[in-house]
Amino acid sequence: MNRFLVSGILWASVLAAQAQPSDAPLDPAAQDRLLEAIQEYGAQYISSLPNFLCVQVTHQFETGLNSNRWHKGDTLSARLSFHDGQEKRTLELVNGKPADPTRRIWRTPVTTEGEFGILLANVAAPSSDATFTWNRWETIRGKRLAVFDFTVDREHSTLVMQLSDLAKGVLAYRGSVYADPESGAVWRITDIADKDIPRQLRMKEISTVIDYSVTVIGGKSYLLPSTASVLTVTDDARVRNDMEFQDYRKFEAESVIKFGDGHE
Repeated sequence: MNRFLVSGILWASVLAAQAQPSDAPLDPAAQDRLLEAIQEYGAQYISSLPNFLCVQVTHQFETGLNSNRWHKGDTLSARLSFHDGQEKRTLELVNGKPADPTRRIWRTPVTTEGEFGILLANVAAPSSDATFTWNRWETIRGKRLAVFDFTVDREHSTLVMQLSDLAKGVLAYRGSVYADPESGAVWRITDIADKDIPRQLRMKEISTVIDYSVTVIGGKSYLLPSTASVLTVTDDARVRNDMEFQDYRKFEAESVIKFGDGHE
């Protein structure tokens, strides 16, 4: 083979290797700076959001502890309003039909409050005393993100689980944040509680994954939840709620949401 061709191939290989992002962790100083940006982002996230409406669609599933055959339950469509940092959900449709308060739904969905920044704000708050450690780089939807793991002990936790009026407990938890290395903006957050859960709560584990995407409301762009999944593990079953957040719009006095079959 022509030596110039060989040299060209080798040089192209070197350039290609240099063009690939390194999997090496950020150096300690850069990690500290990014963690400060993540915590600042989390602390300001809720106050930075506008008042808005959206549709939350929840798909329910259940399976046994040792099975991967998920049985589908109800599909619940709710009107969700976010006003002055407060979330309010109103169930509108069950399996595409207007919600009937006299009809028993397949399973009462797990109530969550983390999608619109509460989880993120709690993890970022100094009062949580969260411990962060570098994990890895990961690419999600084409965006390269820095992943840090965190832990929050029970003494500093705000994660409260409640079983009707029968039992209530504050749980330690751990998870991961997936952040833009330039801005500290969080594109995914996960958490799991599976240690020292009071027996009376009848639960072995609860975990959450929330994915955020760029959403335009009132002509401005925000990182808002696009999907979320909540998994609970009991003594004899696993229950999963998969959520989609759709049709974001600015909250105004005359705002309405039209559901798929024409119901408002």
